[in-house]
Amino acid sequence: ERQMVNAGALLEEVVHNARRNGTDIQLKIFEPVELPLARAAIRRCLTNLAENAARHATKIELTMRRNGSVLEIIVDDDGPGIPVDMREEVFRPFFRLDESRNVETGGTGLGLSIAQDIVHGHGGEISLGKALAGGLRVMIRIPI
Repeated sequence: ERQMVNAGALLEEVVHNARRNGTDIQLKIFEPVELPLARAAIRRCLTNLAENAARHATKIELTMRRNGSVLEIIVDDDGPGIPVDMREEVFRPFFRLDESRNVETGGTGLGLSIAQDIVHGHGGEISLGKALAGGLRVMIRIPI
């Protein structure tokens, strides 16, 4: 169920929880944005992205800004990134880049698939690119 949500406060909550787990994560909010969201679902999406980044990187930066009539949330990290030719594949359920990793430590391969479903359910889009720090950039764009 959607309700009006202060997106910045929600990101602060995600960052606070990540830091409690020992993650080096920074938050940049350029302006407050309120919009109708399924709060628990978006929190799960952002938590999945932060946990994925923490698993593969040492530093994470979460940025939120309004770009016209769109809310942009960017998750940048300094990890190894994802090869360009694999960036669509990683959204498939149960797809894991490193099949040799133990499911206990490497995840189930559902995090990005779930994040994509949640973002699409809000009429938005999610894409992967290269972060300024050389790792992965996850860009979420949700209409306001």
